[in-house]
Amino acid sequence: MLVVFALVLAVILGRFVQLQILQHRYWLERAQASQERTIELPPQRGAIMDRNGSILAVDVKAMAIAVDGIHITNPTSAITILADELPLSRTELESKVLKDSYFTWIDRRVDFDTAQRIRDRAREAGVYGLIFLDTWKRWYPQGQLASNLIGFVGTDGHGLEGLEMAFDDRLQGARQVVRVLEGADGRTYEVEIVETGERGDDLALTIDAGLQFICEEEIRAGVNRFRALGGMIVLIDPATGHVLAMAQDKGYDLNEFWNSTSEERRNLAVTHLFEPGSIFKVFTGLAALDNGVVAVSDTFDGNDGINVAGHVMHNADNESYGTVTFGEIIEHSVNTGMIRVAQLLGEEPFHAFLTSLGFGRSTHVGLPGEESGILRPVEDWSGLALAATSIGQSVAVTGIQLARALAVVASDGILRTPSIVMAEEDGEPTEDEIRVCSPSTAQTMLGLMRTVVESGTGTWAAVDGFDLAGKSGTAQKAVPGQGYVVGKYTSLFAGVITVQAPDYVMLVMLDEIQSGSVSGGYTAGQIFKLAVTRLIAHERLTPF
Repeated sequence: MLVVFALVLAVILGRFVQLQILQHRYWLERAQASQERTIELPPQRGAIMDRNGSILAVDVKAMAIAVDGIHITNPTSAITILADELPLSRTELESKVLKDSYFTWIDRRVDFDTAQRIRDRAREAGVYGLIFLDTWKRWYPQGQLASNLIGFVGTDGHGLEGLEMAFDDRLQGARQVVRVLEGADGRTYEVEIVETGERGDDLALTIDAGLQFICEEEIRAGVNRFRALGGMIVLIDPATGHVLAMAQDKGYDLNEFWNSTSEERRNLAVTHLFEPGSIFKVFTGLAALDNGVVAVSDTFDGNDGINVAGHVMHNADNESYGTVTFGEIIEHSVNTGMIRVAQLLGEEPFHAFLTSLGFGRSTHVGLPGEESGILRPVEDWSGLALAATSIGQSVAVTGIQLARALAVVASDGILRTPSIVMAEEDGEPTEDEIRVCSPSTAQTMLGLMRTVVESGTGTWAAVDGFDLAGKSGTAQKAVPGQGYVVGKYTSLFAGVITVQAPDYVMLVMLDEIQSGSVSGGYTAGQIFKLAVTRLIAHERLTPF
């Protein structure tokens, strides 16, 4: 009997030791965990604004909501209230609210009014155990404007697309650390600041929101009108390299980015590669003029059909022009004439000139996913490469590359690195300038491009009362494994506004018009005209 008693006593004492000594640390830590948690909260992010200070992205006051699943009272009512107010399903909320945890996030970005409503309803329903923390929420007051350029911020406060991602470190700031303390009644919570956060820096863009709006409206209307798969407009100030607008037909509401597709979020101006077609004749012409192998009045055979390495290359619509001057080759976009000009120039000088214009490499505009384009090394050129490249085939470019190179004509031969963000020091972008041709060469080409709009392939782009210079392009599209496919074209028009004061260069591109004319002069030229007409009004330009 005494032996049995001793055994029972030993078991009881052992359990006591286990509870009071061995598990003391465990239960102490569990008690502390039930009373306090240390949480990192995103800081107030810097704003993004256009060149005139118009706000494109800004943080507004919000609340982060969490739940203490151990102490939650009336969880069914809590789930109902949260389901009414937040874009979360009951199933999602049940998994959070009923979780055996002292702290589970419900939603870290709830607008202030909604959070206050949830708090009031919870109090009325006798729900305790919801935790409310002051935080910030990203808001895009312009909605869809420049969405492909700006990008958005994730729930952790980091940029996930566009400028929000590219300049995340600058916009981010220092995170705030808080300690959440449970009140003695087990129903209320206090927040103690452990580390004060620091607001991020603002980002001033070179973009003009008004011009961006105009370009977005016109490219969407143009894509619909001409039944194209897509399109873009890039607008640059040639004197500084400022990108004033970077627009496309597809976009999305930045305040509801989760409803967008990857294709809608893609920035075509830096990621979409295309063959530029006859717009490239501008660069072939610049190279020939600057190398002294041609003069404006020199004549060439412009009849249809030229044999190059055993292949016959044609003019658009197989039209023959007879004997044409170099100036007329630009004006009427004569393929056979320009091929003959390129043959006079030669492969190496031509390739070197294209390289100096930045083709085949990134522009370093500072946007995620920028493609480098395709300009094969000259030693890899086939017998057809010189001829094809001279008229804008067998070379691939991005919209920002092409607009940047065309700006050389409007800036007396200077190539500038395009800027999308102003420098911090003085509000001006850092400039990387390279002279690629003489001022006289650039001015000569500007004059020839003026004739394109006045009487050549770009008459659809003309605006009454204003001297514009431009160049059209219509390029066949190549499909991997199939080569150039009949019926698939890229249609383009680019121009300088104006000849007397060349302050703007605009590129319009349409991808695969599905029916009707695919001529770049006719289609993209008309979009150019409409956009430029509105630009003139917006900028209050006066005729010369």
